[in-house]
Amino acid sequence: MTDDTETISLRHTMVDGVQQDDDYEVIWRGLPVGRIMRQHDSRQWWWGCNVYGRPPTNGDRGPAIDFKDGQVRFKLAWGRLRPTLTDEQIAVATRHAEGLQKQTAGQAVAAKPDVVQVMQNSRGALRHRVLKAGTIEFNGGAIDCVIRNISETGAALEVTSPVGIPETFNLVLPGDHTKRQCRVAWRRERRIGVRFT
Repeated sequence: MTDDTETISLRHTMVDGVQQDDDYEVIWRGLPVGRIMRQHDSRQWWWGCNVYGRPPTNGDRGPAIDFKDGQVRFKLAWGRLRPTLTDEQIAVATRHAEGLQKQTAGQAVAAKPDVVQVMQNSRGALRHRVLKAGTIEFNGGAIDCVIRNISETGAALEVTSPVGIPETFNLVLPGDHTKRQCRVAWRRERRIGVRFT
């Protein structure tokens, strides 16, 4: 089993050791890569998506109707930004985040921010939750699976065990028996994330 290095999480923003309501940092590989928050004295939400050292671009921040809409808009922006990040940019952002942690290490913190929600990322399209039977085909054999969510670019599959499932295979979709070529993006105990190729 390998960890999904593309998972992003939401955690409450902390200011001077105090957890902020309706204010969330977006974290990827330990790095802050965005924020989703309700504007003070307003019902309006705001979101932003950026990595330290990378110049802002059009479409990487803006208003949202509510918290859920902010997450959707963030995911779309992150799906565009993530593939453009170089190893060097990630290293610069990591060094910056480590420096910030050292600066705040000596400060008294009232509470550690909790992870509120985990979002699966690097998706170029919104995924829809489903619960449909599917079939994984490879090397002339087949394994049953349950499609938990799906988009134009990928899906999450539930399997009895991911052991023995290769990195690439065909996913047979229910109904019209359409076959989609897949590449495994991540594996967990009983789930596989795939990108359609």
